Amino acid sequence: MSRKSAPPSLPGRLWDSLTSIRLTVTLLLVLAVVATLGTVIPQNEPVARYLASFGPRWGPILLRLGLHRIFDGPWLLVPVGLLSLNLLACVIRGLPEAVRRVARPFSAEAALALPLRGQFTLPATVKPQEAVLPLLRQELGRLKSHNSPERLIYFWESGRFRPLGPYLIHLSLFLILFGAVVGKFWGVEGRLAVLTGETATEFTLSKGAGTAPLGFALRLDNFTVDYYGGTGTPREFRSDLTFFRNGQEAGRAACRVNHPVTFGGLTFYQSSYGSQLAGPVRLKVCKGQDCHTLTLGQRRGENLPDGQGQVMLVRVDANFQGLGPAVLLAYREAATSGQPQIFWISAQHPELARQAQTPFHQAGPHHFMVEDLPLKFYSVFQVRRDPGVWWVYGGFLLCLPGFLLAFLRPTQRLAVVLEQSPKGHWQGRLLGASPRAREAFQERVDRLLLHLKKGTRS
Repeated sequence: MSRKSAPPSLPGRLWDSLTSIRLTVTLLLVLAVVATLGTVIPQNEPVARYLASFGPRWGPILLRLGLHRIFDGPWLLVPVGLLSLNLLACVIRGLPEAVRRVARPFSAEAALALPLRGQFTLPATVKPQEAVLPLLRQELGRLKSHNSPERLIYFWESGRFRPLGPYLIHLSLFLILFGAVVGKFWGVEGRLAVLTGETATEFTLSKGAGTAPLGFALRLDNFTVDYYGGTGTPREFRSDLTFFRNGQEAGRAACRVNHPVTFGGLTFYQSSYGSQLAGPVRLKVCKGQDCHTLTLGQRRGENLPDGQGQVMLVRVDANFQGLGPAVLLAYREAATSGQPQIFWISAQHPELARQAQTPFHQAGPHHFMVEDLPLKFYSVFQVRRDPGVWWVYGGFLLCLPGFLLAFLRPTQRLAVVLEQSPKGHWQGRLLGASPRAREAFQERVDRLLLHLKKGTRS
């Protein structure tokens, strides 16, 4: 009568669950659903928008469940934390055994235990070393051998370190997740906008968390933007920066899109840019041959010099429609009481004012031209301090050898055993095993056996 084994204890069951592939798959599915919800539902928007978009019934439910901040709450952090534990537990459980398997040398005794793959015979007149060894080296490369009075053994192994591959991948994923969590909870993210020629010492934290000091001073020396020809679409923009510590220059750098700059533990990413007036705009206004100069500030109504109308400078643009600087003007003639005319005035192309059906057309009777348009660029940076980034980099670097070992270096073991019979001829056995890539292994076995049978035939 067989004895029933004792059921595993509660800690044992928990450990088995934590290291199971079922938990891994379940958590990956949960993360896929969470990511989909976070993509479909707008995140971190004002409450009124959710109530307007999802209605008075579903809007409050969505807010109460925290689905408007999925990536900042337990919807994401709990499955990510469990997946990290799952990966780490798998490494703790399997890595020591994998190290022992790698450290265990492939010996002649282990070679003799491999499954039989084929047999061949050498005549007694043939020297087995001279007949077999060149063929094996041609097919397999470097070999190990073991000679005894009873038999000759040639054995070969590839992919010895393959058992480490899956655990390196597990460990790399854990490091990437760990780095992401460290960056989220201990990192800093914000925004910095600075005018050309001005110096900033603090930046605005994201999510309305106020401001934080840079720990140094940053000056925007120059800002340049290149446009695709004939359009207002920027091709590249660049900020030339100077950093100061204790009033002394500590470094210079050029920040461009996809070329961030790191200084003092903070990384600056070129995010956007804009322009604003550096002084009043001076326009030339003519009615017939009667011309005057008019000075305007932004968003301030002014009477025309001849008293026959009013204008207001609405906005300015450094490169409107790819035609260079322009101002948007609202103009109303005193003799009319309707809606004002609103049109752009190009500083570099005043002739556009005569072209109807364009945003530059001026119907008159007054006509306007730009005499002076003082603009100043400002540059906007995304500012980040991410202490977890090196963990993430380490995870990616560890991932590469892990994939190489796990998928491109399958374990294969082969051995040729030669034993002399009482009649004097040599009986050969081809032994081998490969737990993965079995089709490629079988092709190698068939090819090697064919060569051995042909090459050793006298």
